[in-house]
Amino acid sequence: MDLSIFLAKLFGLYFLIAGGIIMMRQKSFMPIFTEILGSRPFLLILGIAELLAGLAIVIAHPIFTATWQGLLTLIGAWMAVEGIVYLAMPYTKIGKLMRQFNTPTWYTSGGLVAIVMGAYLAGKGFGMW
Repeated sequence: MDLSIFLAKLFGLYFLIAGGIIMMRQKSFMPIFTEILGSRPFLLILGIAELLAGLAIVIAHPIFTATWQGLLTLIGAWMAVEGIVYLAMPYTKIGKLMRQFNTPTWYTSGGLVAIVMGAYLAGKGFGMW
C-alpha cells in the first residue's frame, strides 16, 4: 500500500475519532491535561515519542506540497516541532503555555478542526474524493 494512502487512512480515522471524543468529553479531559502538566517524566516521554514519530513521518514521507499528501508531512513536522518544544523549553514555561490551551474553547475548536481534517484525510485515503 502506498505510504500516503496508509497515512491518510490512519490520521483520518484517528482525527475523526479523537476529535469527536474530545468534543464530547472535554470536561473529563481538562483535569487529565492538568495532571499531565504536573508530571515532568511524562512530559519528557511525550516529547521523545512525538519527536521520534514526527521525524519518522517526515523522513519516510517527505512530500512538501500544498496537497493532502503535503498535509501528512506537515502533521509529521508539527509533531517533531512539538516534541522539540517539550524537550527544550523550561518546564515552567511548558506548563504556562499548555495552561493557555486547557480551555473549553480550545477543546471545541480543536475538536472541530480535527474532525474536518480527519474527514478530508479519510476521504482521500479511502478514495471517497
